[in-house]
Amino acid sequence: MVPTLKQIFIFFIFSSFLFTACKKEDDKKLVEKFSLHDNWQFRQADEENSTWHPAVVPGTVHTDLFKNNLIPDPFYGCNERDLQWIGRSNWVYRTTFKADHKLLNKSHINLVFEGLDTYARIFLNDEKILETNNMFRKWQVDCKEYLKKGENRIEIVFESAENRYLQDSAALGYPLPDGRWNLSRKAAYHFGWDWGPKFITAGIWKPVYLETWDKHHPFDIQLFTTQVNEKQAAISAELMVNSEINEQARFIITERNSGKVLFNEKLQLSPEKQKYEVGFSINDPVLWWTNGLGNPHMYELCFELKTNSGNIWKKHIPYGVRTIEVVNENDEYGKSLYVRLNGVPLYIKGADYIPQHSFVTEPNEDDYKEIVERAVKTNMNMLRVWGGGIYERDIFYELCSRNGILVWQDFMFACSMYPGDDNFVENVRQEAIEQINRLRNNTCLALWCGNNESDEGWHNWQWQKTYKINKEDSAKIWEGYKRVFRDLLPQTVADYDPGRFYQSTSPMYGWGRKQSMTHGSAHYWGVWWGQEPFEKYIEKVPRFMSEFGFQAMPSLATLRGIQTQEDVFLFSEMLQCHQRNSAGYQTIDLYINRENLRSSSFSGYIYNSQLVQAHGVGMAIEAQRRAKPYCMGTLYWQLNDCWPVVSWSGTDVNGDWKALQYRARQLYEDILVSLILNEGNCEIYVVSDRLQETGGKLSAAVVNFNGEHNVFFDKEINVQANSSQKVLIKPLNEILSGKDAASHIIEVVFTDHDGKVYTNSKFFEKLGSLKLEKPKITKEIHKTEGGYNISLTSDVFVAHLQLYLTDSHTWFDDNFFHLWPGVQKNVFCNSTLDKNDFEEQLKTHSLN
Repeated sequence: MVPTLKQIFIFFIFSSFLFTACKKEDDKKLVEKFSLHDNWQFRQADEENSTWHPAVVPGTVHTDLFKNNLIPDPFYGCNERDLQWIGRSNWVYRTTFKADHKLLNKSHINLVFEGLDTYARIFLNDEKILETNNMFRKWQVDCKEYLKKGENRIEIVFESAENRYLQDSAALGYPLPDGRWNLSRKAAYHFGWDWGPKFITAGIWKPVYLETWDKHHPFDIQLFTTQVNEKQAAISAELMVNSEINEQARFIITERNSGKVLFNEKLQLSPEKQKYEVGFSINDPVLWWTNGLGNPHMYELCFELKTNSGNIWKKHIPYGVRTIEVVNENDEYGKSLYVRLNGVPLYIKGADYIPQHSFVTEPNEDDYKEIVERAVKTNMNMLRVWGGGIYERDIFYELCSRNGILVWQDFMFACSMYPGDDNFVENVRQEAIEQINRLRNNTCLALWCGNNESDEGWHNWQWQKTYKINKEDSAKIWEGYKRVFRDLLPQTVADYDPGRFYQSTSPMYGWGRKQSMTHGSAHYWGVWWGQEPFEKYIEKVPRFMSEFGFQAMPSLATLRGIQTQEDVFLFSEMLQCHQRNSAGYQTIDLYINRENLRSSSFSGYIYNSQLVQAHGVGMAIEAQRRAKPYCMGTLYWQLNDCWPVVSWSGTDVNGDWKALQYRARQLYEDILVSLILNEGNCEIYVVSDRLQETGGKLSAAVVNFNGEHNVFFDKEINVQANSSQKVLIKPLNEILSGKDAASHIIEVVFTDHDGKVYTNSKFFEKLGSLKLEKPKITKEIHKTEGGYNISLTSDVFVAHLQLYLTDSHTWFDDNFFHLWPGVQKNVFCNSTLDKNDFEEQLKTHSLN
């Protein structure tokens, strides 16, 4: 067993309890929930006399098989290819529970499944009560008539999604690119991706429970900030009530931290579905800001509806007061796309986010806290939830809101065309309504996007030719696309989340089209897929870059965890199984060779790949930020992985940071000092995201590898608020003045008047062409709270020094830095190893 697949049993917290109670009370609960997570068993349905085994709910069939020692670790070596039978099989889950007189006397009893993956038939006491076909929907059925006093039995038969696709595809009558996942409302990445394995799961992946009530059904509420100024924030609350009797109720809104009552009035309930709109205000509001701009202040709002018989309903919603707009307007260049937060244009800095694990029930609350903290540490202010994964758990959005991370939310459609028939469209409509209602009160939610690259694929990937789609079928497919993404989804957003921005697809135009650089969001893949040089990033700058990237190896510790020691070498069979891009290694090699880099070891190859990734993607980030306000967003592909793999991620499945993540952290600071060596000139820009003018000193120097500085710029400057300014352009031959380019570096330092320092540097030559000496690095290691302090010195200049542990996952507070001769560098590592093990595992790599 390797650490990439957790052995713990994970019980989801009910979505209704993810928000802490407003206060503890003994009032009778008029709506109650009874967990049904115990005593589950499972077996293979299409195998005669198969044995029942214990199951964990919520969970998946793959994790249940693994926990019962019926399969090897799916992530280890090439086990994935030997486990495909699981996705082609049908599975049965069952449990029993007891119903007493008190339960059976309830007026309403619903059996609720918050998530079933995906095609399921549900039987209660041998009666079929429900059939499902959507992983992303909440399924519930009134089961009162099927219950009996004493023991009751639930049985769920899961049909293979892979087999179901083959049946539905044959029945469709025409090819629907790109196949495999597009007929199922199931996470697309389960069918395999160019960074992910094919594990077609089934199971009860979210909570299951009985929900009971007598007089009043569950309620929902939607909040809108309607007006904000320094003195007051006006907020509207729309309360949805289902009641069966005429009764007077009192609706109370309080702010938990201050104890202030914001609203306290009577409502008249009547036996019908009703919507009440009430207004309340917060005086002297503290605004919510994104990470890096200010405090993401949250008000802890508590909503209570009471009658004489007690509390009908209580809910706690963390709520940030802010205004947010997505501006998508025609202008002199084409069409803009940017976020305006509290009236201020906001430059977006972030990454694309995929599910954290191939088996969606595996991440726990600590994993969610860590990955959002990862974004915060990297100075990000947005994550894009990609459309081939899942609508994330409530905890993800709450953590993003509390940490100032905006969310670009895709609907779960990716890289494919989809049916447009009535049944499919209605299924999607219900999915969209449920997910919009669930997510719309999250402060972090910035926008909805219909799909990832489906429009791009249809117009630029030659699907019609590849799949031999005739003219009539082509028209039918495109009409289906428009029905879902240009009619259904925008209308559903307008109905259930009015005021929130919706765009039908990302990118708006493919990377080979001129409009991709002038209109809206862009996915630029000329680098990597087109094998263009990194320098192309300097000219290919769009209005908002929502995808671009480059592959690199994961950490050595991650790779050692999935293969035997004998298999830890480049291009081993096991390593090939964890590279899902057919030309992946060849493309990495191409760019490594362009930088004249060589390595004689496996760990050296890992290092080179990560350094090249950081170099290229960093070049793009700088170009995009320099282009502000023409370009107003950078989201690189991708933040994370779902299993151990060679991919475009900045951090691997175990949370180990690649060089890219450290580089992005530097380039995403609120002030960027940017260098560009282009066409014989050195250009220096200072880019500020601050909302006020910043004064400070800018210094630029050519430094030889002995540490001797030749300063060519040293002035006080004023950096305008929220701007990009070119400060200097100077010919390179004047800067170098005949010096050997291969033994010099340009360093630029901006120090603001508060003493905060921002730096950047560039080599004149390619990374593998530098004249570097073999260093003697001295390390002093001291145990400290939470890890180790490492003090480093060297006798010569060390370029891009990496620290890593050979067999353990950890985080260094700085890495891939330059170490100057005679200058001590202190680094903190959060390892929990004992000191002997830590010292033995701690290794270094550099360009030297």
